[in-house]
Amino acid sequence: MSGARGRALGAALGLAVCLGLAPPGAAAQLIEAVVAVVGDTPVTAGEVALARALGLFGFTPAVGPIAADDVERMIRARLVLAEAARLGIEPDPGELDAAWRRLAERAGGLGALASWLAAEAVEEAWARRLVADDRRHARFVELRFRAFVFVTEAEVAAALGPGTHAPAARDEARERLRSALAARRLDEWLRDAVQRVRLWRGLGPEATISLDWPARPLLRGAPD
Repeated sequence: MSGARGRALGAALGLAVCLGLAPPGAAAQLIEAVVAVVGDTPVTAGEVALARALGLFGFTPAVGPIAADDVERMIRARLVLAEAARLGIEPDPGELDAAWRRLAERAGGLGALASWLAAEAVEEAWARRLVADDRRHARFVELRFRAFVFVTEAEVAAALGPGTHAPAARDEARERLRSALAARRLDEWLRDAVQRVRLWRGLGPEATISLDWPARPLLRGAPD
C-alpha cells in the first residue's frame, strides 16, 4: 500500500469512528473494514451490511458475507448521494416518515422493527439516516432521469404483444419501460461519474468479508 493510499485509508477509518458508522457491540469488527473510499467518504462493511439487511439502495434483503458487488452497489449509491447533495435534492419530511412506516410494515409493525433493531444492535438513528439516504437516492433518480423518460403507446403495445389489454396492464407495462430506461440512463451517468471521482476499492472481484452481523434481514422484500 502506498503512503498516500495508507493515509487516505487511515483518515477514512478515523472519519468512520467520528461519524458513528458502526453499531454498538460490533464497532471493532466493522470500523476496521473500510471497504471503499468515494472522494473523501469512507464506505464501511457495516454500512453495506445494514443497507443490505434493510433492503435499501436496490439491495435484496440478505445477510452473510459481503462481496465486491455489494460494495460496488454502495459506491454507486454514494456517487448518487453526492450529486444529490450538490444539487440540493432532498425528499420531503413527510416522505421520510412514510418510508420509515413502510420499513416498519415490512418488519411487522413499529414494535417488531424496534425489536429487530435492538436484537441486531442497530441504533435507530443510524437506520433512519440510511433510510433517508435511500429516499434522497430515489428522489435524485426520479428528478434527474425518470422525469425525462417518455414511453410511447407504440412501445407499450410492443411490450404487451398482440391482443386487448386492460388499462391497468398498459399502465404497468409503461412504468416497467420507464423504469428500465431510467435505469440505463442512470448506469450511463454512473460510468461517467466513476471517472470523475477519487475512488479506492478495498475488495477484489472474488474477495468477500465474512460478517455475522446482522444475523437476519428485515424480511418482506425491499421498499418501494
